[in-house]
Amino acid sequence: MLEALLTGVLLGVISGLVPGIHNNTFSALIISYLPLLYLYFAPEEIAMVIFANAITHTFIDILPSIFIGVPDEDTALSVLPGHEMVLEGRGFHAVTLSAISSFLSFLIAMFLFILLFSSGKWFWNVVSSLTPLFLTSIIVFLLASEKKDIYAPPLNIWLKRFLALTILTFSGIIGYFSFMYSYLIEIRGGSSVFIPMMLGFFAVPVISSSIKTSKLPKQSISINIMPIRLKHIITGCFSGFLVSLFPGVSSGIAAVISARGTERENYLLAVSGANTSNALLCFAVLFTSGKTRSGAASAFREVIGFSINFNEVLNLLIVGFVVALLAFTITLILGAGFSKAVNRLENFSRISTILLIFFPVYTFFMTGILGLVILIFSSATGLLSLRWDVKRVYCMGCIIIPVLLKYLIV
Repeated sequence: MLEALLTGVLLGVISGLVPGIHNNTFSALIISYLPLLYLYFAPEEIAMVIFANAITHTFIDILPSIFIGVPDEDTALSVLPGHEMVLEGRGFHAVTLSAISSFLSFLIAMFLFILLFSSGKWFWNVVSSLTPLFLTSIIVFLLASEKKDIYAPPLNIWLKRFLALTILTFSGIIGYFSFMYSYLIEIRGGSSVFIPMMLGFFAVPVISSSIKTSKLPKQSISINIMPIRLKHIITGCFSGFLVSLFPGVSSGIAAVISARGTERENYLLAVSGANTSNALLCFAVLFTSGKTRSGAASAFREVIGFSINFNEVLNLLIVGFVVALLAFTITLILGAGFSKAVNRLENFSRISTILLIFFPVYTFFMTGILGLVILIFSSATGLLSLRWDVKRVYCMGCIIIPVLLKYLIV
């Protein structure tokens, strides 16, 4: 079992570091090759690999988001504040904040896991009935919280909200058709509609805006944990709890709710906390309701099902704690390595150019022509939000709108 745990951690490091690869990618690949894997591993060991991969990924994936501005669906909204800290020479500090938040959030989520595991069927009937109202409330809340003045009063706030609603609508349309034709996009093991959407909505705008940056400032490599506002980690964790209950809401949106109006450091704490707690609690949702809120949970169910007893839950949480501790340590080590690499980097704009070439090539390889079309439209929407100075959280309409329509239509 130790080999399975370490293998899962290793896969989590790889999926966290390589742009465009999510832990769901490895989960899909594992399911694709299950008959072969069963010749060498027991089902419980394969399930352990999936679980360890999912938890580790939530620690490591902050690194490409912060240092090169390349997100996945969980860290998309941490790109801007983290990347800004790199431009100030504080990239390692951002990594430290994220790692601490993820670890503490995991500890809190362990108790929420047990609480959720004890819930009854009535609880999930309530959750299902409240989903459309919850998603609609999220949209209204985001638009109502938009108060930044960019035009002359008194219509500036309403104009800004209209622009935000426009981005939300554009991204929702793109997401709706992407999921509708996902069978044409997911052409190989590990491919996903999220690849072109997340790269287009979030990575392309950030990389495009930083392409003129030839030299990054020297990064300070020292651990500074003060001040860390525990309340933002707690609220991020509980927001991740909500995300695990309701489909269609990302960890990033949960962080926006819990850290609205706060400084970017606190925002980063909330994003990381929501991300890690969501990854763990998706398994609690699986074990109590049979519903899957993540690719990893779906793969876990495919391997050993979802009916486990309380003692098995405790064993899983103990394993998760060990994984979280390893991931925390690895994140700090890699964060220091990234910072040193940035200090030796002579031309950052060259990296940006390479990434802008890599995105369409990788998208075409993983998702084909249709994925490339989605990348173009999502990139245009992401760049438009940048030009209009609209928060890119509204690009998460690519998930919220399709899920909301599904519930309303059904």
